[in-house]
Amino acid sequence: MERCEKELSPTDVNQRLAVTKEMLEFLPPIDPENDVPVRVLDETGKVYVFYLSCRQGKHRKPVFQSKHWRVFVKERGIAAGDVMYFWAEENAFHQTQYRIALLKMLFS
Repeated sequence: MERCEKELSPTDVNQRLAVTKEMLEFLPPIDPENDVPVRVLDETGKVYVFYLSCRQGKHRKPVFQSKHWRVFVKERGIAAGDVMYFWAEENAFHQTQYRIALLKMLFS
């Protein structure tokens, strides 16, 4: 199980999460026509659904769309500078599940 680590930027926190190349290695493939729902379990056991898509326009970077990602950000009190850990693991039914955990910065 490989974990991706990302320090969250102001854009990640206030708009949408830019998905890293490392995360893309184990996420479902991007569908250029439709957002791809990704069920994510946090360290408290709560399930969130983020939508993976490619930004429109000149810089077509993969992102988790803002609407559902921002719910997670607000509920968890996430701030720029916090560190997110993201990984995939196999559950008891031999299915891939995605996990997310946070390390909050106490002092900035």
